[in-house]
Amino acid sequence: MTHYNVGDFQNISNVFVDYQNLIPKHNGFVFKFIKKNNKFIHTFAEGDFLKKVNIPPSLIVGKTLHELLPENQADEKQSCYEKAWNGSIINYEGNLKGFHYLSSLTPVIVNSQVIEVNGTAIEITEHRKNTLKIQELEKLSLIGELAAGVAHEIRNPLTSVTGFAQMIKELSNDKTIDSYIEIVLTELNRINAIVNEFIFIAKPKENMKTRETDIKALVSHVVEFMKPQATLNGVHLIESIHFDQTLTIQCDPNQITQVLMNLIQNAIEATTDPSIQEIVISLKNRHSDSFLIEITDKGSGISQERQKRLFEPFYTTKEKGTGLGLMMCKRIIENHNGTIEINSQLGEGTTVKINLPMVFDHQQLQG
Repeated sequence: MTHYNVGDFQNISNVFVDYQNLIPKHNGFVFKFIKKNNKFIHTFAEGDFLKKVNIPPSLIVGKTLHELLPENQADEKQSCYEKAWNGSIINYEGNLKGFHYLSSLTPVIVNSQVIEVNGTAIEITEHRKNTLKIQELEKLSLIGELAAGVAHEIRNPLTSVTGFAQMIKELSNDKTIDSYIEIVLTELNRINAIVNEFIFIAKPKENMKTRETDIKALVSHVVEFMKPQATLNGVHLIESIHFDQTLTIQCDPNQITQVLMNLIQNAIEATTDPSIQEIVISLKNRHSDSFLIEITDKGSGISQERQKRLFEPFYTTKEKGTGLGLMMCKRIIENHNGTIEINSQLGEGTTVKINLPMVFDHQQLQG
């Protein structure tokens, strides 16, 4: 692959006006490229955004797209570069190291020929996050409306069917029929659990009852409760508390318990290697006003693509999953003005981090 030196482009760079007049004031950058030997070569790059992502201009200048980016991203940008080189002004979104930017390519035309292309970009990471958040809230609102209607329509006939199934079981003396009825009741209970999840999505605050809670005792209780389930799967639960004093917080203990049980169950199901069947549940007092719960496993891990969708409603990787469990966990934690994040490496394991305040403002609860 041909490499070019920065000095090769000094004459071309003189054509470019003062770049500082073009860079957006906050986290922007500018760049230039030419086409040489049928390749697009960057001849200039500068701006605060590059400092933010720790990419010096010297790593860009003289390089082609395929030397800078993964193949799929380079191919996408190549198409934009080609259109700009043919005389069109092109706008596109890009990302570097998880930071997003909006870029505009403007061809420089001399004597009806494009001699170079100037690029100007501005960071849009926060805007993109806010947009995704709005879309998520809109989706949750629609799901909530659907959930309320579905739950209302299902609950009454479900209660009747469950009641009659229990009566048949009590009156029956046939072991075969009894076994069938037991399956029916199990599946009806599963349907009822799903209906309850829908009801929570529709009205997450309705049953929220907060009180002062010893979070150390709560975590210990959940770990002890989940140990039999873990043992059945050959998994060892390890509780790790990083402080001695009592930690009292304001929360709904039932909802926090539900979150922890759900996450530990997920960790148990993901831990399949008999040599590393161990899950650590740790509690850390991060600051005077917040604390951190971590659930770490060394299980199968989650791919980067799947991690992006984990909190989406109805997205699941389980054969019998509803795709509502993690979304409910996120909803509960956010209703406590906390945050939840999942970090995972495929084949290496997963860590779930829950950060919660000691006390939260009821007026800020999310619907």
